Amino acid sequence: MFPIRPHLCFFVLLLASHFLYAQTGTYYLSHFTPPDDRIDFRSHFMLQDEQGELYFTNRQGILEFDGKNWNEVYIPGAVNAVATYGAEVYVAGVAGGGKLRKKFEAHRTYVQLVEGNFSGVGVTEEAVYFLALDKLVSFSALTNQPAWTIRADNSYGKFLALYIIDNNVYLRTANRGLQKVQDQKLASSDLTPANLVFAARAGNSYLLGMDDNRVFIRQDNQMRELQLADTAFLEKNILVAGAWVNDNLVALGTQRGGVIFINPATGATEQVVDYYSGLPDNEVYALIADGNQGVWVSHEYGFTRIAPQVPFRSFNYFPGLTGNLLCAQTYKGKVFVGTTLGLYQLTEGTLAEPAQPVVSEPPTGRGRRVAPKLPPPAQKEAGPASFVYKRVAGIEGKVTQLTIVNNKLIAAGANGLFEIEALTSNPILTDAVRTVFYSPSLKELVVGTAGRTITLLQSYTGWRETHLLDSIPEPISHAFEDILENVWLCGKSRIYKVETVEGEITDIESMLINNPSQDETVGLAYGNEVYVAASGQFSIYDRKTAFVKFDSLPGPRKYFASGGYFWFNDGTRWRTVDRRVQALKLEWLGLFPNLRYLAPDQSANSLWVITAANELYRFSGSEAGKSTSYPLFLREIRGQDISLADQIEVEQHEGAIVFEFIQPAYLGLNATQYRYQVKGLSPQWSSWSSSNNEVAFSYLPPGKYQLLVQSRDLLGNDSKVEQIPFKVLPPYWKRWWFYALEFTVFSLLVALSVRMGRANSRYRFVSQILSLLTIVMLVQFLETAISGLIGIKTSPVIEFIIQVAVALAIFPVEIFARDAMMKYVEGKYRIRRIWDKTK
Repeated sequence: MFPIRPHLCFFVLLLASHFLYAQTGTYYLSHFTPPDDRIDFRSHFMLQDEQGELYFTNRQGILEFDGKNWNEVYIPGAVNAVATYGAEVYVAGVAGGGKLRKKFEAHRTYVQLVEGNFSGVGVTEEAVYFLALDKLVSFSALTNQPAWTIRADNSYGKFLALYIIDNNVYLRTANRGLQKVQDQKLASSDLTPANLVFAARAGNSYLLGMDDNRVFIRQDNQMRELQLADTAFLEKNILVAGAWVNDNLVALGTQRGGVIFINPATGATEQVVDYYSGLPDNEVYALIADGNQGVWVSHEYGFTRIAPQVPFRSFNYFPGLTGNLLCAQTYKGKVFVGTTLGLYQLTEGTLAEPAQPVVSEPPTGRGRRVAPKLPPPAQKEAGPASFVYKRVAGIEGKVTQLTIVNNKLIAAGANGLFEIEALTSNPILTDAVRTVFYSPSLKELVVGTAGRTITLLQSYTGWRETHLLDSIPEPISHAFEDILENVWLCGKSRIYKVETVEGEITDIESMLINNPSQDETVGLAYGNEVYVAASGQFSIYDRKTAFVKFDSLPGPRKYFASGGYFWFNDGTRWRTVDRRVQALKLEWLGLFPNLRYLAPDQSANSLWVITAANELYRFSGSEAGKSTSYPLFLREIRGQDISLADQIEVEQHEGAIVFEFIQPAYLGLNATQYRYQVKGLSPQWSSWSSSNNEVAFSYLPPGKYQLLVQSRDLLGNDSKVEQIPFKVLPPYWKRWWFYALEFTVFSLLVALSVRMGRANSRYRFVSQILSLLTIVMLVQFLETAISGLIGIKTSPVIEFIIQVAVALAIFPVEIFARDAMMKYVEGKYRIRRIWDKTK
């Protein structure tokens, strides 16, 4: 035997790692940009706060994003960096050092704290630090005043960058490199002598990137260099940013090559995400990791979130794949994809000519689309580029179905039926095929074409027709088999039940199906029951009356059959009744409200997924991660100028109001659902909906209320209930103090009229009128006070009835007050007359 040389082993391992990369696909990406074209979204600094909201700096201020809403905080000048100190957000920019007003204030604005042109800001446990080219300012968050300042001099040169490591402050200077701040002055750094490019924290560990493209891990005051397996990649593409993803993964951003993911324990390259795998631009402006192990990348065309923990891997970015995607399957370790233009295999090699890959630009609902995709070169220059899609010879048209029968890959479509081996195809039928199903009972292929239903039996010499189902009078769109070995064929007007005994057909029964829309019917067998879906409803097989409407399952809003499985969407999630795939965490499929293909990967515990946006993913149930939820909170109240810092009081007469809640989530707009209840108005919770984060009130009776809101994430995890007490105030002219004021005023007028009446009897009538008005005001005051104590909140009609009841209840008081007032007035006038006569 010949000895195996070390460099040969390395070469074999390299090829194996590249093959593994191709077969596992690329990480799940989502793209974000603000919806307003006037907003500058090019950002060189990003930050996430404790509540999960993101902050992006730009030339106009700061962009806030919670996964659904964009908000721009205007600042007079470009912003270079932000930092959080508790709930406070501190800002460094051209307009100076400052902070943002708190979130619960009605209008969040910027407050300047320190004058200057600052390029960086950092926080320690004791202070906030603002960095400019000529100074470092220490600012006390407790006193809200600058504490001390270090000035740049000719010895150190300009101050270039600020880093906080182990609660210590480090500066990168122009003349003397990295320096440590000690006792309000600069001292030699205790870190590596190379200049820092970034310092990313994860707990008590730090990921440090140097300007010579080396990467270190600092933990417990110890430095360990990360021995990268692909140092040439960083040397060529220039390291600019980095972030911890988790204990087993770090992300390194480059100036020219996108983002490389590294295992920090081994230094091995896990994946490269660049233009060829969906990143709109290879130049990384900034990079951070969020609280859900997602990596945010800022680039020329907006923001991209890379999600290694999401159990979807993309397969449509490899070059060579053309056409709209229709089906996918793994066979003998190779990935095959059927499109409208043929069948393709993912294989090692390069393209002979440049080809346009299948790329998708799905509208995210969050703004502009990502950068336009251009045809890539025939071969990628660096990274795992030796995998491309190559066309399977002999198939030129649409391929709609791939199935494995007796260890043979069968492709069906517009050009017919083919048996596939590597990059070659052997024709079985030349008729256009609508559906293919292998019957375990008959041990034959059931093939539906536009004109007939064909049965094929495999033999040593190939496939031959057996003509078992030539009597079926209409084209079939789907076929399946139940546990009693009956084969079911679905047509547009009828369902055909083919009974078999020991592999022989004994009877064929034809049954009408209610299908007014003339949809392509699909069906499934579940236990002892058989179901058919057509024209937006389910029907169940009743052995007495054929198929009848089945109401126990919700009407499918979307449904299709693919890969021998039946799938439907009930309006909230994708479902199937097949137990073989129910073990997978199918809740993740809620990321894609529009799917056109789902089929199990017959080589692994996973699914092939094709979206309406022409994206191809492999979904792995074994890799399905957990989704960590950020807190649910009240974002704003619209319609009235209300501060969230104080007790929430709503003016009834100032119009409708909207309470908007948010739980930051970045997987998709419909991934989070909400429900609410208004205590004091209704005992019932609303239904779950992605739009119920906004609770609108056009009218509320005066009183005290409590708004309860709860959220549910993509995986069905419910948040704790958020409770917001608020009070609805009546118009000022209906409040007790206003009636009390009126009563006081009229009482004073009565007293004045009595005094005037002493002087002249002509004012008697005026005094009586004022006395009656005073009594009316007293009654209104008592009604308002009692209604407020009762605190009943209902409709205006019921409220009127209650007011009448209160008025009747205090009617004796009104009579007594009126009689007393009139007697008092009459007595005054009688005394006045007697006095006049005696004179």
